[in-house]
Amino acid sequence: MKIDRRKALAGAAMLGLWSGPALGQTSRRVRRGASSLSATSDDVVAFGEGLAQMKRRRDARSWTRQNTIHARNGQHNNGLFLPWHRLQLAHLERIIAELTGHATFAMPYWDAQEHQTLPSWVTAQGAPLYERQRARGVDTMDFNAARWARSPYMARLTSDGFETFAGRLPDGAGMVEGYGHNHIHELVGGLMGRLTTAATDPIFWLHHANVDRVWATWHARQSANVYPADWTARTLNGFVGSRGEDTGDWRVGNVLETRSLGYSYDHLYPFPVFSAPDAGPPGATRREPLGGVVYPLRAEGEPGLDGMSVTLPAEALARMRAADDTLMIAGAGTVAYAATEALLDRSIEIRMSCAGRTISLGASPTFLHLTEGEHANHRGDYSLPFRFGEEVLNLIGEGDQPVTVSVEAEDLDPDSRRSPAQGVALDLTLTLTESRWA
Repeated sequence: MKIDRRKALAGAAMLGLWSGPALGQTSRRVRRGASSLSATSDDVVAFGEGLAQMKRRRDARSWTRQNTIHARNGQHNNGLFLPWHRLQLAHLERIIAELTGHATFAMPYWDAQEHQTLPSWVTAQGAPLYERQRARGVDTMDFNAARWARSPYMARLTSDGFETFAGRLPDGAGMVEGYGHNHIHELVGGLMGRLTTAATDPIFWLHHANVDRVWATWHARQSANVYPADWTARTLNGFVGSRGEDTGDWRVGNVLETRSLGYSYDHLYPFPVFSAPDAGPPGATRREPLGGVVYPLRAEGEPGLDGMSVTLPAEALARMRAADDTLMIAGAGTVAYAATEALLDRSIEIRMSCAGRTISLGASPTFLHLTEGEHANHRGDYSLPFRFGEEVLNLIGEGDQPVTVSVEAEDLDPDSRRSPAQGVALDLTLTLTESRWA
């Protein structure tokens, strides 16, 4: 018997196997890198035309409505950040395709590492995608250099676990949000600098297309069971469809593959592959763990202060200073601040210090909800992960000097002389693992 594909899909939707049928499955959309496009490329033209139409509208498909959806309901500082933004972007693509007649419109992505400067069709005054409220010098900024100058840390697409990469529930940013994502919002500035206005700048959508591409790259390298069952069972809603309709509930587990939403990328993120072998005996290829010691450390914030610090145990330092290439060092931590007005326009700076020397363990500008909304993260804490490994051996050196890990919420506008942000807690787990070469 020949199967009617249309009826089969309809039946799957009835059984709850298909989520969000309002998106539909039109022609496959291919999101392309900004540097491969020009002002006359079909997707760039369609985005400009769609933006102009949406700015004139006063209904559910207006540009203002898209910003309101993000400002009120967008998931930030938690493990739903990635699927929520994937869904909003996919819905916007359908709206633009419907309004403009560009049936296969796909949002271009802008990768600040691969395409270090913004494309001219976004920065040229008078261009459809131009926005005047951006930071000074943004038109010629080398975003790759500027981002690395802020912090040497970012998501690892080949080795980060789920929570480290994507974030935690009920709150806690992942590396992809706290570092790569937040820095671009700060560097572009203007409307992009505040969560309440960010989605009104066209750069927002190019940036989030690349954030989604980073997730697609990480996802392609994971096993099928990498996602927690309670996470995949969550539902997201509040999105507007191509004709202005409410598209209902979307089960997170149904949007893990971009093809389920009808799009793909011209190529996935070109993450670096470090092929230099670890130092070890001739013929050795890896270190086999033999056992180790875990040191949990915690500092709680004091009223009216934003700074917090912990000191590494003397026993751990002695072993690290005597280390050879069989000792594996892994530090993983989280810093938390009260999510209040005082935390806006700050950068969370995490450092390790010893004998007057300091290195960065992470830096991230804050990007947080202060408004109430059905999905807004307003639980009281804003948290950021950090980590380190054997690279800290160069800092701690020899001797018996203490080593501290500290955090501050530095004001990006120090002349304002605002009250400090309120630190909540600094948690660090240091794991030293003995190993042998095999």
